[in-house]
Amino acid sequence: MSRSVRPIAFWLTLAGVVAAVAIIAGQLELGARQSVVAMIGVLALATAVTSLEEGRTDRDEATTPETERRAAVPVPGTSVRDGIGEFGPGRGSGGGTVHLVPGLRSVAVAALTRFRGDTPDEARSALEAGSWTADERAARFLATGEAAPESRRERVAARLGRADPYAEALGRTARAITRIGYGGDDGGLAADERATSDERTTSEDEGNPAGDRDRLSSARTARRSASGIVEVFHRETNHWNGIGVVALAALGLGAIAESPGLLLAGAVGVGYAGFARSITATAPDLGLERTVDVEQPEPGEEVEVTVTVTNEGDGILWDLRFVDGVPGGLTVVDGSPRVGTVLRPGESATVEYTLVAEPGEHAFDPGLAIVGDLSRSTEREFLVPCETPIRCDPTARPTDATVPLRPSSSTFAGRLTTGDGGAGTTFHSVREYRRGDPMNRIDWNRHARTGELATIDFHEERAARVLLLVDARREAYVAPGDGVPHAVDRSTTAAGRLATTLLDAGDAVGLAAIGTSDRREGSDDPADACWLPPSSGPDHRLRLRELLRAHPQLSSAMPPPSGRWVAQVSRIRRRLSAETHVVLFTPLTDVVGTIVARRLASRGHPVVVVSPDPTADRTAGQVIARVCRRIRRHDLQSMGIPVVDWPAREPIDETLLRLDRRGGPP
Repeated sequence: MSRSVRPIAFWLTLAGVVAAVAIIAGQLELGARQSVVAMIGVLALATAVTSLEEGRTDRDEATTPETERRAAVPVPGTSVRDGIGEFGPGRGSGGGTVHLVPGLRSVAVAALTRFRGDTPDEARSALEAGSWTADERAARFLATGEAAPESRRERVAARLGRADPYAEALGRTARAITRIGYGGDDGGLAADERATSDERTTSEDEGNPAGDRDRLSSARTARRSASGIVEVFHRETNHWNGIGVVALAALGLGAIAESPGLLLAGAVGVGYAGFARSITATAPDLGLERTVDVEQPEPGEEVEVTVTVTNEGDGILWDLRFVDGVPGGLTVVDGSPRVGTVLRPGESATVEYTLVAEPGEHAFDPGLAIVGDLSRSTEREFLVPCETPIRCDPTARPTDATVPLRPSSSTFAGRLTTGDGGAGTTFHSVREYRRGDPMNRIDWNRHARTGELATIDFHEERAARVLLLVDARREAYVAPGDGVPHAVDRSTTAAGRLATTLLDAGDAVGLAAIGTSDRREGSDDPADACWLPPSSGPDHRLRLRELLRAHPQLSSAMPPPSGRWVAQVSRIRRRLSAETHVVLFTPLTDVVGTIVARRLASRGHPVVVVSPDPTADRTAGQVIARVCRRIRRHDLQSMGIPVVDWPAREPIDETLLRLDRRGGPP
C-alpha cells in the first residue's frame, strides 16, 4: 500500500525522542531548574490522566457485513406493540408498557367475539371478571395491569433475577389469547415463558444482518454514477491510544523523580505513538473481476461465482479485507465471498462461492474493501464497482391443482360457469325447440316419448378475466425466520404459477402490485406501479413474466417505506372491468390487506385472498401477531371473501391440492 506520512507529527515525534535520549546521555543541557522540570512532569502526568479519562473508548475497527446470508426481513410481532397492530392504542398515546394492556384487551375481546361467540359486552365483562381464561396470572394482568407474581416461590425467583415478572405475565397472557384463537393450541410458546419483554428492546435493526448490508446496498447509486472506487468511510481505530497515555505517564514520573530509565521508557513510548500517528492509509488502486458460470439460471439452480481482486497500484496493501457484494435476495450455500490478505503490487486474490438462484433480476452490490495502514491506526472503506447481473425468470410451470377463483356457483380451474343457459357441459334446463338449435342439443329421448322437440341448455362457459394483485408494501416483506423466503417472494412465485395455469386454460390474466414502485427514489406513485391488464396470448405471457422478474415493486430487496397504497388501489379499481376476478396475495400481517380486499369486493369483484403465512411463535409479540392475523382471516371470511392460508415451507401446489380435497377455500 502507498503510505501518506504526516510530516508535522513525524518530525515532532522524532525531535522529542532525540532530545530525550540526548538529555539522558548528558549531551543536552536545558539549564532548567529542578522546580521547572518537576512542573513539566506534573503537567505530563495531568495530561496522561486527562487522556485516560477522555480516551476510554473501545477500538473502532471495522466489521465486515454478513453477505453470506439472505438479507434478513422482520418477523411479524418484533415487539408486542407491533404484534397488536390496529388493535392497540394510537401513535399519540405515548410509550411504556402500561399502554400494552389496552391493546392486549382489544385483541382478547376480538378473539372472544370471533372464536367463542361472545358479544363485545360479554367479552369485556369476562375480562374484567377474569373469567375468560383459567390462567389466573393472565386474567389478573388484563384485568388490572398487575404483572407481579402472587406466590412466594415466584416472588423469590423474580428477586433472585431468575425470572422477569413482566415477561412471564406477558407470555402467559399471549398463550391464553392464543388458546382462544386456535382452539386450545397455545401456538407453540413454551412453558418456560420464552416471551421476553421485547417492548423494551431498542433499535429495530439490532441483530439484523440487513443493517450490515447498508454499506453496500445504499451506495448503488454511487456505484452506477462513478467509474472508479468510491470511499464511504474513514476511521481512527484507537489501536494505539493506550501507549500514548503510558508514554506521558512515564515521562512525567521520570521528570519528577529525575529517573533516566523512566524518561527513556517514555521516549520509546512516544516513538511508538508518533509512528502510529505519522502513517495513514490512502486509497488503493484495486481491480475487480467477477464471473458467474450461469447468467440466466433457473429458480433453485446453483450459480458458481468467482471474484478476483488485484492490486494495480505500486505499493503494498499490508492489510486488505474484501467482501463481495452478494445480492440481498440470494443466499450463499458454499464457499465464502470474503478474503483477508496482504497484496504486493500486481498480485491478486481469488474467492469462489456458490449462490442459489431466486426469481428476479439480481444486481451485485459493489465489493467492499477495507484497507488499513501498517500500524493499524487508521482504516478506510471503499466500494469497488463491478457490474454483474443475474437474471432468473420465474417458473412457468402450471400448478398441480385448480386455481381458487370464486365464481357464482363453484370453484374450478380455468373457465367460469355462468348462470346463463347455452353451450357447455353442466345441465341447466330444457326449453322449447327453436329454429337453428344445434342437433346435438335436442332432447331425443323426450321426442321419442312425446313426439315434441325440445332443446337442452347447459350452463354457459366463458373465459375468466383474472387480475393477480401482489401486496408488495414494505410491511409485506416479512418471514417467520432466517432462511425462509419472505411473503413478497412467495407471492411473486405463486403469481407466476397461477398465471401459467389460467393462461393454459384460455383465461385472460393481468398483474398488478401495490407498494414502492421506484427503489432509487423511494416513489410509490400510482402511475409507476406494476400494471398489466388481463389478456392472453404468447406476447402477453412474455410481458407478464418480464414484470414478475424485473419490475421494481416485485424486487426481493426490502423497499423504502410507502404510504400511497390508497391511490394505487383506487387506480386499479378504475381500470378493472366489472367482471374481473381478483386474486390478492398478501400476508395479512396488518389491516391494509383486509382493507384492500374489502374495497375491491365492494365494487362487485369476486375476490380470493392467497395469504402466505409469515408468522412465528418464539416470543409473546410473535404469538400475538399470529392471533391477530387469524382474526383478520376470520373477518374476511365472514364477509364472504375466501382466504387461502398458505403455510410457510409448504409448496403452493400442496396447499391448493388440500383445498381441492376440501371442495375449495372457506
